[in-house]
Amino acid sequence: MTGYVPRTTVSNIPEYLISHYNHTLSVDSFSPGIHLLPSVNLDITLAGLFREHGIADPIVLDIYNGYSHIDVHPQILREAVYTQDEDVGLPDNSTESLEQFRNLALAYKTVKFLLALGPVDVFLYSPVNTPAQIERILSPLPVNQRPQVHYVDLNKQDVQDQVHQVTRGKKLWYYRPKSYMLQQDTLVSPDFAYAINDKRFLLHPNIPTPDLEMASLQSEDLGTSIFTTRSLPFVVKLRRCSGSQGTWVVTSEDERQIMLAAMKQYRSRGVPEVQISEFIHSTQPHYSVNFFIGAAGPSNDNAVITFLGATEQVFSKTGRWAGGIIDFQSQGSIKEKLMGTINAVARTMIGSYVGWVGIDVIVDERKNRTVVVDLNARLTGGFVLCLLSGHFMEERGLPFAQAKSFHYEGKTADVYTHLATFIRTGQVVVAAVTEALPNKCTAQLIFGGQNREELADMKDIIQEELNRCPNNY
Repeated sequence: MTGYVPRTTVSNIPEYLISHYNHTLSVDSFSPGIHLLPSVNLDITLAGLFREHGIADPIVLDIYNGYSHIDVHPQILREAVYTQDEDVGLPDNSTESLEQFRNLALAYKTVKFLLALGPVDVFLYSPVNTPAQIERILSPLPVNQRPQVHYVDLNKQDVQDQVHQVTRGKKLWYYRPKSYMLQQDTLVSPDFAYAINDKRFLLHPNIPTPDLEMASLQSEDLGTSIFTTRSLPFVVKLRRCSGSQGTWVVTSEDERQIMLAAMKQYRSRGVPEVQISEFIHSTQPHYSVNFFIGAAGPSNDNAVITFLGATEQVFSKTGRWAGGIIDFQSQGSIKEKLMGTINAVARTMIGSYVGWVGIDVIVDERKNRTVVVDLNARLTGGFVLCLLSGHFMEERGLPFAQAKSFHYEGKTADVYTHLATFIRTGQVVVAAVTEALPNKCTAQLIFGGQNREELADMKDIIQEELNRCPNNY
């Protein structure tokens, strides 16, 4: 590997992007032993939001997911108290698939949140995460915006003791509730967090939703149930899932049969019920709306609710969540349009919940209403994206940004080498990169553009550059 971006690549880049693409730039500074200069300044951090919203206690974060149908590691057994309905996304049960999933769960799916945490304690599992890898991710940040990372060694037998050592004397805030948290001093009750992240909570009368109901899987013959007789189109969702897992948009009889087959599997697993809702026709973007609920004072009415950003959700051809796009210039008008919906949802949680919240919102023009189709009282896929308006728009004149996962063959260092110029100019931010299998990597990248067309071009250029990685070996 020679440490430069190939000159031949420039011929494939649109003219209006060439100013951002200096192909002669050396990338020697991307070697593991040399830090990058700080080039990413966040608008605010999660730690800053906690401080500004009335939390004076020191906080420690557990930003790992909890899985109920697989042991992620011999030291991290499946969650049996706060169980989840979702599958883990494994195409099969092969050893390779399990290894890939476990590496992504222990590294990529968590590390992608690190950039925006700020000066707060957080723990990661080693040896799948190493200080050198994490330092590389955090190095573009100024020192006062970096988290204090602690490493819990999975090669030792005292994993829970190590976790308790990190959390002792601090308030624990977390991505998903887990049973060990019942012995912790938590900022939010695990029982309450579990309840509000259940699709059943959307039945709350104060939350504006589509017409929806819960349908039993255990007490009905699926062949004569609402799943078979309901008129098309409609949507079926598992109660506890994320990332568009456990969701079936049923618009045809073929899709109904696919959904019915899945329901049979979930019924055999013991899932008691699922949510069925109307399908909302909308020509406007599906928004993931992010806000922060502060600590309540003597009266729950005085908790501060802060709008943080709305991202347009991007879905794959198969309907899976595939990232988000944010238009920084439109955030003011979106806030004005959706603040009533935000306040309605927040009022159902104020006093019992403090922290980041994301709601998935659809604007229904035909019925002149805005409806909430999902509630995620946790960090969301748009978490880092919402805090980069200064970095992209104000400092670099790029009013649009997108977060997306990229897959490529090669090593983790290749993302820094092949995208060196874009990273150095700040047009690309590396949020996470993991070698899930030997020479097979997944990277979470955030990239900016002057408009949507430039974002699309950047996405193609990034993938093209990463596709070149095998040529180096």
